[in-house]
Amino acid sequence: MTMLLALLPLAAQNDYYIKQSQQYQREAEYYTKQALRYEHEADYYNRQARGHLKDAEYYSRRNDYDRVRACQQRAKNATEKAESYSRKAERTRDTARDYMRKADNALKRAR
Repeated sequence: MTMLLALLPLAAQNDYYIKQSQQYQREAEYYTKQALRYEHEADYYNRQARGHLKDAEYYSRRNDYDRVRACQQRAKNATEKAESYSRKAERTRDTARDYMRKADNALKRAR
C-alpha cells in the first residue's frame, strides 16, 4: 500500500507530460495545416503572375506598351504576394517543427 502511494505522484507527473505532449502535437498539426494553406495561396499568386506575364507577352506582340507595363506590374505584385506567402509557410512550418520537438521532449520526460 505504501509502495502504491509512493508511485502515485510519479504517475500523475507522467500523465501531465503525456497530456502536454498531446497538446503540442495538436499545435503542430494546426501549424502544419496553416502552412499548407499559405503554400496554396503562394501557388495561386504564382499562377496569377504567370497569367499576367502571358497577357504582357500578348500585348507586346500588339505593340500596346501601356498594357504591357500594367500587366508586368500586376505580375510583379502577384510575385511579391507569392513570395510573402512562401515566407509565411516556411515560418509556420518551423513553428510546427518546434512544437513537434516539444512534444517529443515531453514524451521523453514521461518515461
